[in-house]
Amino acid sequence: MDIDCIIQEPRKSLVPILLSLFLIGCGSDDGDSSGPPPLSAWETGSNPNVTFTASFTDLDGIAHIEPLGEIQAFHNFSEHTYVFIKPEVSEVPVYAPVDMDLVNVTFDGVGYQPMFRASCEVVIRFGHITNPIPAIRDLVVDQGISMFEGQASTLLKFSAGDLIGTTSGTVQAKSFDFGVYHSERPLTFLNDDRFHPVETFKYASCPYDYFTPALRTQMYDLFGPKPLAQPLSCRGPRGKEGTIAGTWFDTQEVFSTPYFGQTEFSPLHVATALNGTVKIVRGTESTVNRVLFGTATHVDPEEVTTEHCYELDSGGYFYFQLQPDGTLHVVRETSGTCPSEFPASGFAVYYR
Repeated sequence: MDIDCIIQEPRKSLVPILLSLFLIGCGSDDGDSSGPPPLSAWETGSNPNVTFTASFTDLDGIAHIEPLGEIQAFHNFSEHTYVFIKPEVSEVPVYAPVDMDLVNVTFDGVGYQPMFRASCEVVIRFGHITNPIPAIRDLVVDQGISMFEGQASTLLKFSAGDLIGTTSGTVQAKSFDFGVYHSERPLTFLNDDRFHPVETFKYASCPYDYFTPALRTQMYDLFGPKPLAQPLSCRGPRGKEGTIAGTWFDTQEVFSTPYFGQTEFSPLHVATALNGTVKIVRGTESTVNRVLFGTATHVDPEEVTTEHCYELDSGGYFYFQLQPDGTLHVVRETSGTCPSEFPASGFAVYYR
């Protein structure tokens, strides 16, 4: 544990240091310093600048990585990255990228979701781990816990490079989740109030930026799917002011306790994937609507500042019209082609 990241004054005596550690640790929301900090506070300590020194998996077995902000069914913002296993690889190992403490693990009936603390400020989460080591499997609980509100006790300690388990990923996509969250680096959305009540949205961070330079380069090279030039960052929130790009909601009211980022309130998400495909997801629908790169109506939504109609590869169309008041009018038809002008009626209204 790095004492200097908690104690800023010169070390004149060991007693004041130990006393400060006893009182501060990772801190607490209620300010109660009457007792010792939880075990994890003693072991991980405060370090906002954690460096990951070991790969989280065997990169030779990975087909591509989708960074933050990708569109998937049932989501309005992807706050973790998706790691896709090569078709010819049955499963890949999952390793601890840094010294860290296991603080929680849940099971959804198919895959395990372990959560780790690398420091007071940095939390690591994996999803869809199909075969964790027995020590992790034995610690499964029924529900998740808050990442930063209060401090959970350490269940197991891992060193960088230790095996967490193996995974074959999801049945549908053969992928697993890798997310990192930083309590001192909140994301900024076009409307923070829509997202910030949800910890995973508010504190999502690019996992690959924490790795040493050589590992970081290897992981960024896997961003995809190809073939377009890949970004030099994980992207993050996809909304762009003055355009149709990003997430929209069908309620003007902002709810303080959203369910999974308000997907129950039918958001609409419009963004471009790494291969150039425009993806459109509406509400909790299982369908990801696509406009393929190079097709007649393809336009990057970040370049649409007035209106545009997208004809979908599955049939039908979405017609978007941005209003002067900042709302978005949307027409969705499951058949036919784009009309010559935006309809005067029959549209839905969405809000940022």
